[in-house]
Amino acid sequence: MTQLAMAGDDWLSDNDRKRTQRAIAKRKKAAVTCAKKLESAAEALNDYLRACRECDDESSDRVGREWDGRNIMIRDIMEYAGWLDAVYGKESQQ
Repeated sequence: MTQLAMAGDDWLSDNDRKRTQRAIAKRKKAAVTCAKKLESAAEALNDYLRACRECDDESSDRVGREWDGRNIMIRDIMEYAGWLDAVYGKESQQ
């Protein structure tokens, strides 16, 4: 039986390894940047929600607070930003 394709780490050239390392570094940098921007977006959304509460009209989230889409979005954004930071942020600290 003959081998039809070369695959695996043993068959990677130095250029392939460098290209992979650059791609991984680029992903890590983008993830850390994304986490920071997501945290800023969640903070801005929270500020908006706080301003809506001060208006004391239908724009506030007093009724069904936990089901308000803005609260859910803030929670989800912070959860994902935390995951990105935990996975990619800790690597940059090592």
